Amino acid sequence: MPASALLVRDRVTWLIYLQLATYGYFLYSFTPSVTLLRDDEHTSRAVSGLHGTALAAGAVAAGILTPRLVDRFGRARLMRGSLVVLAAAIAVFISCSIVAVTLAGAAVAGFAGAIIVNLSAAMLTHHHPGQAGGAAVSEANGVGSGFGIFAPLLLSAAIALKIGWRAGLVVAIVLALTVAVLGRGIGEHDVGTPTRRAGDIRPPLSREFWRAWLVLVLTAAIEFSLTIWSSDVLEHHQHLSEGVAATGVTAIVCGMTIGRLTSSRLALRYSADTLLVSVFLLTLVGFTAFWFTSVALLAFVGLFVIGLGISLQFPLAITRVIEFSDGQADLATGHGAWGTGLAIGLAPFGLGALADHVGTHTAMLIVPVFVVVAVLGVTTAKRRPLRAYPRTEVGLAVGDIPGPID
Repeated sequence: MPASALLVRDRVTWLIYLQLATYGYFLYSFTPSVTLLRDDEHTSRAVSGLHGTALAAGAVAAGILTPRLVDRFGRARLMRGSLVVLAAAIAVFISCSIVAVTLAGAAVAGFAGAIIVNLSAAMLTHHHPGQAGGAAVSEANGVGSGFGIFAPLLLSAAIALKIGWRAGLVVAIVLALTVAVLGRGIGEHDVGTPTRRAGDIRPPLSREFWRAWLVLVLTAAIEFSLTIWSSDVLEHHQHLSEGVAATGVTAIVCGMTIGRLTSSRLALRYSADTLLVSVFLLTLVGFTAFWFTSVALLAFVGLFVIGLGISLQFPLAITRVIEFSDGQADLATGHGAWGTGLAIGLAPFGLGALADHVGTHTAMLIVPVFVVVAVLGVTTAKRRPLRAYPRTEVGLAVGDIPGPID
């Protein structure tokens, strides 16, 4: 394996991983907290569901504004600021039971969180040139989803200890502020903030970029359609109780975490295109088992396999988007943020609307359609991605790296 394809996890790498871990914890505590908040606010499911829409709307706004914010503040400063804004937004979200206030908190959290996710990808692909960048992005998302597994557990523990579910989200506030302080050690030169002069005109993005962007948007549609609606299929098709069906999401998240944390060497060895097509096909295998079976255990195995497939879809797709941007990583991730925000807001909603007419089990067949279109988007690319940054030689193997903070 050439030295340029080795991943060195240094202090900067670990701090970026922690930034994604912070948002991962918040994101996976957000969904169950919305249900708990609905009981406090005494609202309908439709009104409660607007919190997810607000989160997605914040992500869309972030996608539009991120390139300008990077030009104004730089990547490192913007990342630290976004962590502080995320902490403030979570504090607003848990501060009361007034719908307008909690919706505002969700929207701002979605805005800050989208900046954190997409800046992390741009920073890692700069800090680790070549295939090591894709491996680092995959691992970082694995750390994020790994932290996310603990989020609903801590919320449940807070309820059991009678200190209230909001205490579980206070953990996210502490994490965000702590990582923001630790991030002061990251300089703009570490993360490759682009230098732009007033009046500079950005070159247009290629058709191949937009093809890669569509693939990225479809990965979000696949992931959130499955994580939001799989439990409903388990409940009404496999006839499981509501509580047992809800653990289907855990099977997906476990698969995602394991896949992301164990796949770095695959990302170093194979191209993003090859791996992406492979994990799309793996998702189809898991979906087939999940959709056709009436045996609960096999359905859970299918969901776990789906999680393994989903695990690399977003990391590889965002890496391809950056590489097809011809060096305009912040513009690329900005477009990625609003695109995935729309997918998160619209795809599960559209699936749910279809389910009202044909049932959730049948409506789920839209997911393999998303997968097939995404595969076509990858395989019909007219050229390979261009590296956003030059490949440079890296001197140490993964096993030679010391602890997170030197």
